[in-house]
Amino acid sequence: MKKYFYLIIIVLISSLVLTGCLLSNVGQVPATSQTKVKPEGLGGAQTYAWHLSGALMPSPPWGLSDISGSDTASKLIVNQPNGNVEVAVTGVMNGLHPNTVYTVYPSNEWSTSEKWNIVGDWSLRFMYGGAYDHDMTVTFQNMYTGVFSGTGYYITDPSTTWIILGTSKVVGNTIYLDLQYTGSSYTVNAQGTINTNGAIIDGTWLSNANQSGAWSSTSGQATKKTVGNGYPGLFLGQETLTFLTDEYGAGSWHFNLKNDDFNIPGTYSLSVWINEGGTILISDNFEVIVN
Repeated sequence: MKKYFYLIIIVLISSLVLTGCLLSNVGQVPATSQTKVKPEGLGGAQTYAWHLSGALMPSPPWGLSDISGSDTASKLIVNQPNGNVEVAVTGVMNGLHPNTVYTVYPSNEWSTSEKWNIVGDWSLRFMYGGAYDHDMTVTFQNMYTGVFSGTGYYITDPSTTWIILGTSKVVGNTIYLDLQYTGSSYTVNAQGTINTNGAIIDGTWLSNANQSGAWSSTSGQATKKTVGNGYPGLFLGQETLTFLTDEYGAGSWHFNLKNDDFNIPGTYSLSVWINEGGTILISDNFEVIVN
């Protein structure tokens, strides 16, 4: 009887030792293609912010279809898993119109640049055998195209008024001012340069009566404004996709970008745009690291 008892004890101890060895080795299995750690620089799922289109891009044309609150109510989740999928992108959308089809644009990164904003009051001096002082009020400027509009008058005779024609625009630090006197066919085409501090514009002008001369601003201030450069295009030939919101204005969508979607290893910057009759939401740019 004792022999059997000792035999059972020995078997149990051996079993525990073997089991302990097996368990201790679980965490020591050599890394394989299935269990490898993410390459340095790649994280798990990350959430990126949405923005109303009018907050990032000049309005018009952006901002006209924006839905207040949809930016903070929606989420963009970007995950870079192991394997053949380089990035998985998921949108969890809320605050949109109910029972509506929206289009998702997997896009390149969007960019911004600084542009001169000349909205405000200006005093201008046109030279033609003497000084002819005018007052100009720029009431609106499309910061995307640079086109601006407004009115003006001749200071010596305020009843002599003029309007800024639709061909007037700011391109870089150059201003193209085309004006026409009210009730007259007399027009002036002026071109000038905005100086580095935005306080002075000077250049030359030419009328349709073959009159010409120099002109400059004597008061007024242009200011630099950071402006989105517009839609950057679909990423590497990707196609759009759609999703349908429910009766509460919620919906979701998902797409994967695989190894074959990237030309070569490197760091790629992407964004996602949501449209419905016009751009509504623009995501933060996010990076994808392709090894």
